[in-house]
Amino acid sequence: MMGRYALFVALCALWSFVAHAEQKIQTIELTDAQALQVSELMLINGDLDATESLLNDILQSDDVNIRTGALFQLGRVATARGDYDTAQRYFLTILKFHPDLTNVRFELGYVYFLDGQYTLAEFHFRLVLGDKSLPDDVVEKVRALIIASRQRKDWYINAGLSVVPDSNINYVSGQTQQCVDFGFGPMCRPLDDETSGIGVRYNLGGEYYLRLSDRWGIKTSASLSALDFATSQYDDYSLYFATGPRYLSNWGEISMQPFVQMRWYSGDYYATTPGMRTDITWDVTGRLYLSTGVAYNYTAYKHPQLDAMYSSNEYSAYIQPRYYINNKSFILAGVSAFYNNARVESYGYNGQSYSIGYFGELPWTLTLFARLDLINTLYNGDQLFIMANNSLQSVKRHDITYQASIRLSSRYLEYERLYPSLSYTYTRRDSNVPIFDFDKHRVEIELNYRF
Repeated sequence: MMGRYALFVALCALWSFVAHAEQKIQTIELTDAQALQVSELMLINGDLDATESLLNDILQSDDVNIRTGALFQLGRVATARGDYDTAQRYFLTILKFHPDLTNVRFELGYVYFLDGQYTLAEFHFRLVLGDKSLPDDVVEKVRALIIASRQRKDWYINAGLSVVPDSNINYVSGQTQQCVDFGFGPMCRPLDDETSGIGVRYNLGGEYYLRLSDRWGIKTSASLSALDFATSQYDDYSLYFATGPRYLSNWGEISMQPFVQMRWYSGDYYATTPGMRTDITWDVTGRLYLSTGVAYNYTAYKHPQLDAMYSSNEYSAYIQPRYYINNKSFILAGVSAFYNNARVESYGYNGQSYSIGYFGELPWTLTLFARLDLINTLYNGDQLFIMANNSLQSVKRHDITYQASIRLSSRYLEYERLYPSLSYTYTRRDSNVPIFDFDKHRVEIELNYRF
């Protein structure tokens, strides 16, 4: 009897202990910060469903840093599941408000890498390297991913459709007439008025890489560009194709491509331009990237009269460094030189171009690209021109062209891989021959497709 009573007392004591312990367990509450830390451990252990449930609970936190951390972890959960589109949305949502978060940009680049979007992956990895505070081991890891992106990329395609309002589609000076003074009085002729118009531009281009080994392959490039206006007088189409060997290295790549370009203008076949180009890209340091190259081409015109005057050999070379300021912006500069020996000497020319540009990721995932260009062109021989004082003189034509452009786009507005962009370009040409002066404003509203 005593044994049964002792057992009953022991069971009551155990029940009381368990109930008390359960009550204590139920009353334990985690702060949002602690829950975020726990989610990291749960994610490491692979408990994705429980991690996601916990993170969704703390998304309502009043602390913006907690909400940002939860979105970041949810992006990692989606990445672990292989749901790359969802992961991209989470990371882009964070970058919408915090474009300077290096860890988020790295994870976004890594998602693109896993998804096979190697061009986008390399783009974001290079921005990551712009962070001066990265430890050396992280820098090496990111550089290895850039090399892997370059080696794994099989193809790249871009496509765009845009509406193009243009203030001066015929590139005229705006002068109403041109006069020449023969001594007994001026003789004048009317000049074309500036013509504005709204065109539609179609762009489709891409590259395909056939890998023959870890280092060697064939690079094929092709593009189609078409600009249509209401009247076919100013329509401009071009088709480009190039293919040739490509060598990959840990420091960059070298390609050599024979190419051909065909152009249609004003609704008629205009010219054929075959040639050869060599391009080199070089990762000088983690933050300095260099492109350089040389090209040769010969242009033959369909119409015999044009071909007799303008057919030419042209030689060009360029160098373009790009420097990453930080993890959301870079600057680039460019210098090029060109020489054209047209069949009639006075139509040939030589010159240089200079450019400087800035790229920045802004809040709300706005992307800004601004660029300034200057092109200095000197023609090879004298021609008779009517000058500003109405005299007829033999001079070498000399043009200086200035161009300023700005482009805004937002990947956050992307829907089904479509995203918009808006650009504006102002072009001004000053010439020692007044009839070749012009001003031009062009706005482009574009819809881009990401493959």
